[in-house]
Order: sequence, then C-alpha cells, then structure tokens
Amino acid sequence: MAFRTAYKKTLRQLLPSLTKRKKLNTFNPKRAIVTPADTPTVYANYNYNHQRMTHLTTSSLQECATHVRPESVTWINVDGLRKHEVEALCSQFDIHPLLVEDILSTGQRAKADDMETHMFCLMPMLSYNNDTGMVQAEQLSMVLMKNLLISFQPDPQQDPFNPIRERLKNEAAPIRKKDSPDYLAYSLMDAIVDDYFTVLEKLSERLERLEDEVVTKPNSSILLKVTLLRHEIMVVKRAITPVRELITSFWHSENPLINAANRKYFKDVYDHIVLAIEYNENYREMAINVQDLYMNQVNTRMNEVMKILTVVTTLLAPATVIGGIFGMNFDKIPYAHHQHGFAIAVGTMLSVSVLMLLFFRKKGWF
Repeated sequence: MAFRTAYKKTLRQLLPSLTKRKKLNTFNPKRAIVTPADTPTVYANYNYNHQRMTHLTTSSLQECATHVRPESVTWINVDGLRKHEVEALCSQFDIHPLLVEDILSTGQRAKADDMETHMFCLMPMLSYNNDTGMVQAEQLSMVLMKNLLISFQPDPQQDPFNPIRERLKNEAAPIRKKDSPDYLAYSLMDAIVDDYFTVLEKLSERLERLEDEVVTKPNSSILLKVTLLRHEIMVVKRAITPVRELITSFWHSENPLINAANRKYFKDVYDHIVLAIEYNENYREMAINVQDLYMNQVNTRMNEVMKILTVVTTLLAPATVIGGIFGMNFDKIPYAHHQHGFAIAVGTMLSVSVLMLLFFRKKGWF
C-alpha cells in the first residue's frame, strides 16, 4: 500500500510534464508564431561605435527606424512578433520575403542563409523550467546587414543578452572597440550557446540524482523519471545539433559582411557547440545506462525473491511427502499406533529439511 501511494504521488508530480510533453513532439515549420494580444511589440535600438552609444526603447517602428545611422553599428532587437509589423520592418530594410516567412514561423530547425546583401540565421534559445523540469525553447532570428543587425524573438523573458547590453555601455569593451555588426552577431550567438551549458548542467544534476536513487532506493517511479529525462535530453539534442552547421556557415562564409579578422570568434563558438553536443550525447547514453541499471536491479531483486521462495518450497517438500504418507488410509502404517509416532514423524521431517539446508549451503546455492 505504501509503495502504491508513493508511486501515485510521483505520477501526480510528473503529470504536468507528461501533458506538455505531447506538444514538443508535434512540430509544424509553417505554424505561425502567436504573440498574445496584450503583449506589445517592443523595439530596442542600440546605436554605437567606439566613441559613443545611444539606446532607444519604443513601440513605434518609425521612431526606431529613424535612429539607424550608417556611420555606426545599429542593433535592433524586436520583442513580440506580429505579421504586419515584421513585414513592415523587413520591407523597410529590403529583407527577402523568404526570410520573413522563416521569422514568423515557429518550430523550425536551426539554419543559416546567405543573401549576399544580408545574412540570416535562426537558432533556438533554451532555458530550464525548475518547476516542471522541462526544457523550454524560444526561436531567435537574426538578420546581419552592413552596419546593422536585427534580432527577432517572440518572448523577451528568455533573453540571455543582458550581459551584452551592459558591455555596450563600456567604451573599453571589445564589442565597442570592434565596432562591427558581425562581432555583435558572434556575441549574441555565444550568449545563446553559453545558455545551452546551463540547461545541460541542470539535466546532469537530475541524472546524478537518478543514479543515486537507483542505487539506494529503486522503485517503479524511477523508470518514469528516467523516461522524462531522456525525452528532455532528446529535445536538447534536436535543438542544438543543427546549430553546429549554422556556426560553420558563418565561420567559413566568404560574404564581405563577415570580416576575416572576426572569423576566429565564430570558430570559438563552434568549439563550444561541439562540446555541448558531446555532453548531451554523453547524458543520453548515461540515461540509458541508468535505465538498464534499474532494470538489472529489478531483475536481481526478483531473482533473489524467487531463490528464497524456491528454497522454502524445497525445504517443505519432505514434510509434505512424509505427511502425505502417514495420512494415507491403510490399515497398517508403521508407527501409526506407536506412542511416539507423531514425534518420530515430525523429527524425520525436520531432520531431512536440515540436511537439505546444509547441503544447499555447502554447494553455495544461497
């Protein structure tokens, strides 16, 4: 009863994850991103060079666009995506319609496109929900042009770019000294990839706890936890594996928008994403090993129980046989009327069982 109660309690705790898990398995690359009606679109304009930096946050596209200056680098970050507003912004900067479609569609694979006058990349930003134990993904789109970088994200809550915003305020920061939009693109990619390691660290902690539980107190709820963890690891794998190809395309790009001196920074991001993919693959194998360890322990416990039951059944067999013999309805049975017949029968039963027990121990059967 206690075991069943504990299992039901674990199931209730994990039920939200099981319910939401179904949504992660159904992706439609043409499904439009839906921004809540009460969430306004916010344009953040960062205009900087090695001498100065200005920052403007507004809900007006026209006001944001007027602060784009050709003599400095401009970063426009768009929070909240609505079709007509994104199309208007992209039309103003001559962004290809195919890229507009990618920006407005969710559930896509990480990708990069080179349109000569501008470069485009789409990559997932990952975060870990401590309440549900789920990995959450948000799609970030970036368009790199001459002296301009535009980033699009549906939800500003998962934005990992605050450290970059702080560095923009520092004249001595490399991002200000470089004074180059491709270096800004590298900085954003690097921040996103760094967040992957934060998610992987959370998954690693869950995996270590499950290993301890399997060794110390294995129960049927562990199998459910391992299954959910393997699913989250698969979500991460599906999200970050294509990012390696994306970073490679920027690293080896011949487009003049990527300065030759800055290619080594994309190589650094490439090294990080390869490491993240290796970690994730290791965690997937470890999760499989934990599941196998649990199954082995269950089988071992079952074998121990069966061995004990077999020994008990075998030791009771002589008593059953002897009792059956003396219980037959024949007129003449040895010791049937002997005054010590009962004691002799019981003693024989015990003696045979003890001898069998000693024989089993000598053979090392238990």
